[in-house]
Amino acid sequence: MHTKTAGRSVWTWSSAAASWAGLVVEISLVATVLFLWGITHLPPDADSPALTVVALPLWLGVLAVLSAILTLLLVMPAAALAHLVGARGGGDAWWWTPAGAAVVAGAAVGATGLAAGMGAGAVGAPGVYAWWWLAVTALVVPAALLARLSALRTAQGRPGGLARPVLAKGCGGVVAFFAVAVAVMLLVDTVVN
Repeated sequence: MHTKTAGRSVWTWSSAAASWAGLVVEISLVATVLFLWGITHLPPDADSPALTVVALPLWLGVLAVLSAILTLLLVMPAAALAHLVGARGGGDAWWWTPAGAAVVAGAAVGATGLAAGMGAGAVGAPGVYAWWWLAVTALVVPAALLARLSALRTAQGRPGGLARPVLAKGCGGVVAFFAVAVAVMLLVDTVVN
């Protein structure tokens, strides 16, 4: 699928790579926050979470594949929809991207709910679908904005490759966040105990 309107191609390798890198960083940050939350809320008889560090390379591989699938199924269609509607609506502004992400996320959550209802006969409350729609939209928007920026840079004749700087700076930021959070937790633990 190579969508090209108004002189700009949306489905390019650099756009997909930039959105993939954005998803890797986003999911890494969410996993880090959940891991830190889990460490601080361990039951007294729980095992040590140190084994998670050993399994990290496996999780990184799964994360890369998951991010690639989400890029192809959610992010790039949202970026293409936003560009198409924006180009036909008179201006290809950035704010079409969150709107396109909301539509694609709504379709994905609705289709998943419909399939679950038809297959297992279990339908969730409307509030559950609303929260999932918000979560998927929040996941898709930053990656779609990166895809849009990469496509714009390519259309202007500038290098559109944003994957390397996003991965380097984003993952570096996640590691720094983790290090600072662990240092603060250790400091608070030594002061309190």
